[in-house]
Amino acid sequence: MKTDWIAGLLGPWSAELTLGSIFLRLAVSMALAAIIGCERSSKRHSAGLRTFILVSLAGTATMLIDQYLMDVLPITIPLLSAAAVIGMTTISGNSILFSSKNQIKGLTTSVGLWCCGIVGLALGAGLYTLALVLFFALLCSMSGLPALETHLKDRSNHFEVHLELKNKGDLADFVATSAPSASASTILSRTRRTSAQA
Repeated sequence: MKTDWIAGLLGPWSAELTLGSIFLRLAVSMALAAIIGCERSSKRHSAGLRTFILVSLAGTATMLIDQYLMDVLPITIPLLSAAAVIGMTTISGNSILFSSKNQIKGLTTSVGLWCCGIVGLALGAGLYTLALVLFFALLCSMSGLPALETHLKDRSNHFEVHLELKNKGDLADFVATSAPSASASTILSRTRRTSAQA
């Protein structure tokens, strides 16, 4: 079996399933997940430091257990790791919230949790290089790309307006205030036709 590039630099002990390599994998898993968790916490997302660390540790631990079982028993498929991926997907999927405006909230955090678990699985398997590449890609995606996303949204000519009124009579007042050049009845009739078609 080929060893990982970073494991080759650290020595053969880091590629084997020894007490030292187990502690190294768990420590790196916690450190990388903590960085991503701090990034999410700084933006006041519900899944933060502890959640990301726990998901990454779960991925690392299940892969370590799978490696041990494959060494001791005649098992060739990492079943616990596959179950962990399904579990992480379930947790991630349950963290998505729908707001009253039919907008999805928490999708990035949800997918970030799932990806963080995959980083943990890679670390548990002793694939340090893969785990670091995944970590940097995840970190760049979650902290660097929002600025580009905001720039693209600001340049877009498509936008949505959500309006919540207490009663139908307030709509005519709103239309009259927001569009003084057009008659309120014209805009109101267009709005009724559009809502009837939908």
